[in-house]
Amino acid sequence: MKGLLISLCGLLLLQSCEKYTLTRVYRAQVMYNEGGGRGNAPDSTETPKWDTSVFVTAVSVPKDYDWRRDTLYGAVPCELQLMKDGTLMFSMPTGEIASSSPDTHHLLGGHLYTEYASVDGTVICLDGKELFRYPQREMLKGLLVHGEDIYSLGQSVDGDGFYYRRNGEVLLRQEVGEVFGSFSNPAYGRNGALYENEGKVCFCFKTPSACYIVSDGTMYNVRTSVSAYRIKDMRLYGQSTYYVADYSTTVMIFSSSRTRTLPSGTSWQSVSLFPRNGTIWFMADSPAMTICSEVATAENDNYGVRFSGNDNYLFEGSSRFYSAACDGGTLNIRDDTGEILYIRDSTYFFGGNSIFCEGDEVYALVNPRERERPPGVWHRGKEMEYSINGYLTAVEVLVSPPSL
Repeated sequence: MKGLLISLCGLLLLQSCEKYTLTRVYRAQVMYNEGGGRGNAPDSTETPKWDTSVFVTAVSVPKDYDWRRDTLYGAVPCELQLMKDGTLMFSMPTGEIASSSPDTHHLLGGHLYTEYASVDGTVICLDGKELFRYPQREMLKGLLVHGEDIYSLGQSVDGDGFYYRRNGEVLLRQEVGEVFGSFSNPAYGRNGALYENEGKVCFCFKTPSACYIVSDGTMYNVRTSVSAYRIKDMRLYGQSTYYVADYSTTVMIFSSSRTRTLPSGTSWQSVSLFPRNGTIWFMADSPAMTICSEVATAENDNYGVRFSGNDNYLFEGSSRFYSAACDGGTLNIRDDTGEILYIRDSTYFFGGNSIFCEGDEVYALVNPRERERPPGVWHRGKEMEYSINGYLTAVEVLVSPPSL
C-alpha cells in the first residue's frame, strides 16, 4: 500500500493538472484607491540611515467604560485607530463600515485594511476610507496587495463556498468549496490564504470530490493520491504541489518526490505547510510539543524545531523561529533554543497579529486584564504604553531609509 502511495505522488506535478478558466460575474464599485505603494529610495551618494517604524492598530472606548467586561457590546461608541511610533495617523468610528473585532483588522505595509459585513453586504476600507463594497456578505480568508491590485478571498457568511476578487470584482465564485489557509493560521502569515508563488497570486481549495489550485487566473484540478475529504492543507511551491492528508491516527505529507509519515499521535488538524529558505516546511502539534521541520529532509525523530506544549503560534525571524502561547491568560514568548524572551500573566492575546518579527527583533502586543494598566508593545524587555482606554489589535514593523 505504501509503495502505491509513493508511486502515485508523481501525479502531483503542476503540469499534470487540468486547467480551468476563471470568469467574471460581477463588477464592484471602486470608491477609493490611494496609498498602498512604496516610494523609491532617494537618489544620493550618501548612505542612508535606516529607520524603524512601529505601526499599531487600536480600539479606543470611552474612558469610563470597562471594555474587558463589555456588557454593552455594540451600543458603546468605539474608535478604530492607526498609530505610527505612537502618533495617531487616523481614527474612524466602528459600527457602520468597520468592526471593533481584531480579526477584521489587516495591517499590511503600514496601511490598515478593514472588512465589515452587514445585512447590506461587505465593505472593505483602506486607512479609514471606503475602498469598495459589494452586496454579498463575506468574511475574508485572504488579502494580498499585488502590484496595483488588491486580491481577496471571502467566505460566504450566508452559505457555502467563497468569492475570489480583484479590486472587488469577482474572478471566481465557488458555490461549494473550502479554502486552505486563513489569517488565523500562522503558517500562512498576514495575507491569509493568498500568497505569491513565482510572482503569481495563488491559493488552494477543495470541494467534496476534488482539490484545486488557482494560480495567475488559471484553475488547476490536482490529481491527488487520496480522497479530497482527507486532505487538510495544500500548497503550491515552485512547480510542485504539496499536501497533508490524514488516515485516522496517521498523518502523511505528499509531494512529487516522496511521502512523509508523521509520528503517531500528531494532530492532523494542526498540520500546515509553508515555504522557508527555498524549501517547504511543515508545522504540527505532536504529543506535548509543537514541531516544525523541512519536509524533504526531516526524519521521524530529527525535527528541525521543537517547542514545548501545543497550540503555539510560530513566527519566523531571519535566522530562527519564535513561538507565542497564551495559556490561562499567561503569555510566553520563546525562541527555538528554548529561551524565554518574555512572560506576562493576566493578559489578552488576539492571535497572529499580536506578534511581529523584523529580522530577529520580536515585537508583541500586551493587553493587560488589569483595568488600571494601559496596553502596550513589548520589545527587548521594555513596554511602550499607549494612553488609551481600549486594546491593541495588530502590530507591524517596517524598516526603510528616510528621505534625505
